[in-house]
Amino acid sequence: MTRRLQGNSCGLAYGVLWSTGFPVTYLLLEAWDPYTLAAVRIGLAGLLLALAAYLVGQRYLWRTWPWHRAVMIGGIGVGIATVMLTLGVKYSNPVNAAVLSTTLPLVSAVMGVALKEEKINLRLAMGIVIAVFGGILIVLSAAEQEFGWRGGEAFVMISVVAWTWFSRTSTAKLSMIPPYPRAVITMLSGALVLIPVTVLLNFIGLSEIAWSIEGWNLIWILWLCPIAAGVSLVFWLRSAELLGVTVAAIHINLVPFYVIVIAFFSGGGLSSYQIIGACLVVTGAVITQVRPGGVPGQLDSAGRL
Repeated sequence: MTRRLQGNSCGLAYGVLWSTGFPVTYLLLEAWDPYTLAAVRIGLAGLLLALAAYLVGQRYLWRTWPWHRAVMIGGIGVGIATVMLTLGVKYSNPVNAAVLSTTLPLVSAVMGVALKEEKINLRLAMGIVIAVFGGILIVLSAAEQEFGWRGGEAFVMISVVAWTWFSRTSTAKLSMIPPYPRAVITMLSGALVLIPVTVLLNFIGLSEIAWSIEGWNLIWILWLCPIAAGVSLVFWLRSAELLGVTVAAIHINLVPFYVIVIAFFSGGGLSSYQIIGACLVVTGAVITQVRPGGVPGQLDSAGRL
């Protein structure tokens, strides 16, 4: 499998798995407070992934890894991104959160230019615009969803910026750590930041700890943590490593489409506009990776074109 095909396959897998987290988070927030849910989401995910690696006998040369740097990047990036996304879903809705997640490739491109790490050419700009437009079209055409800004969208945008920073920084500074253990370390680091914050907010009365594993809540939490949060992050880190964050992030524009497809198989509807939107996202992803004349651009060791 070529580097490009592997990167896009991982991006596709990430988008599919991560998209399930939006409706599941929304359902869990009926019984959980957002801070506890965010901490458990990444904490339990990290522990379960670590346990799985141990059970299959996977071993790593971990003594040479930059642990302090990894803990700092994970604590800030994953911690802030997770709690902000959870707050965004709670105070807006899964649809609006999915819409704003499609801005990640644009945010990554702007951040890359600002940090002088990336140059935006016409091909990349066109691909991003087409993909973002496709993502927005997918959600706006969901006739059965109520669309309207509710105030929590600011939390989602903070999450997008934090996630973009984490993705770019971990790819550049933690490349010596394989994606699987890097996901474990950064998620556990994020949980270590969120746990005392959750306790403090409860102590001063700004939030009340609430949780439940009764009924379907147990099923949802067992899916959200190891799969929608844990395994998806492994795929994301690998995709970003192979394609670069900006190009890999274009796959996120299909997340609203995946959510709609899940609803379709649950008895919802699927319109032609949603299918067109998905095609636009795929077209945007192809444009960013193919040079004029139909020749795929070569990726460097950092996954950049």
